[in-house]
Amino acid sequence: MKEAFRTLTAAGWALAAICLLLMIVLIWWSATAGGRERARQERAVQAANAQARATDAAARDRAADQRLTDLKINTRLEKERTDVVSAIPDARPTAGRVALACHRLREQGTRDGDLPPECRPGR
Repeated sequence: MKEAFRTLTAAGWALAAICLLLMIVLIWWSATAGGRERARQERAVQAANAQARATDAAARDRAADQRLTDLKINTRLEKERTDVVSAIPDARPTAGRVALACHRLREQGTRDGDLPPECRPGR
């Protein structure tokens, strides 16, 4: 065995050193592969969370816009309902005008119990 070491040339020693270095690098690479995979998965989770936050913010903005639109519509309908009832003159209105006012009140969701006596069923 001693003679085998003596007979190695410089090229042989270089080749042995390269093989040893290659083994060390491969061992290190395989030992750290799990950490690299966990880091890759963590980056993917962070990207998915960022996308979810952006989608959530957009949905909240759309919902706020829709609530504002609904508020405007409800305010307009309430005003129309009030105007319809207040537009009935003190003198006895025509039957057609009463029927139209009652119809509008029902369309706006007024319950039968909340309707004026002229608009209640059986009248």
